[in-house]
Amino acid sequence: MKIAICDDLRFDRTLLCEYILQYAKNNFINIEVVEFDSGEEMLSSFLEEKYKIVFLDIYMKGIDGVEVAEKIRETDEDCKIIFTTSSVDHKGEGFEVAATHYLIKPITYKRVEQALNRCKKVLAFDAQYVELPLGKETVKINLRDILYVEAVRNGVVINTEYEEYKIHMPMAKICNIITDKRFLRSHRGFIVNMQHIIAVKENEFVLKNNSAVPIRQSGRKEIKCAYMHYVIESQKEIQSTNALV
Repeated sequence: MKIAICDDLRFDRTLLCEYILQYAKNNFINIEVVEFDSGEEMLSSFLEEKYKIVFLDIYMKGIDGVEVAEKIRETDEDCKIIFTTSSVDHKGEGFEVAATHYLIKPITYKRVEQALNRCKKVLAFDAQYVELPLGKETVKINLRDILYVEAVRNGVVINTEYEEYKIHMPMAKICNIITDKRFLRSHRGFIVNMQHIIAVKENEFVLKNNSAVPIRQSGRKEIKCAYMHYVIESQKEIQSTNALV
């Protein structure tokens, strides 16, 4: 996930970047931070959905943060905007551009943590990862990329959108590591990422890459109900995430 910082004060940019990366480390989130020293520079590189979260200083030389936010909203309704400011005088304008949070200067880690916690839904879905042993090294796998996990001899295979990872770890231990609510153990030998399910059949889930993940016979009704509950709750979360908080 990419997060942008737009502030004409280098010290504030550096400090904010440090706190964001510390938050990412503390919460096992994979984040890349991109810095801009002016609104003009930010807008020249901005593309829809390029940045999931943008920290905007309101008072800058040239185009101020409110103007930048207005331009962003012309092409991207989902990007989370966090204003950084020494004053709350612009809260009215913040409402107009659906600002998620105001980060009052001087910047502290606690305030950055509060701001990012307000974005926790988008952070959780787009950037959380697990670290697992792969041979003599470890690999970071984004949860959103995992389609399903299959138990095999001497471990499991984690199937992602891009490749497969053979992990020498029992399924029971993997279940204790991958605990995010989007994952469902549909069968003794399978864990499925419900966000990638496109169809439900009598005894299997069909995923967007046309893979089929079996649903065990015992408790099949409960498993399907768990998936339907996930779909309903996901829709509620999407609606609340898009609203001003």
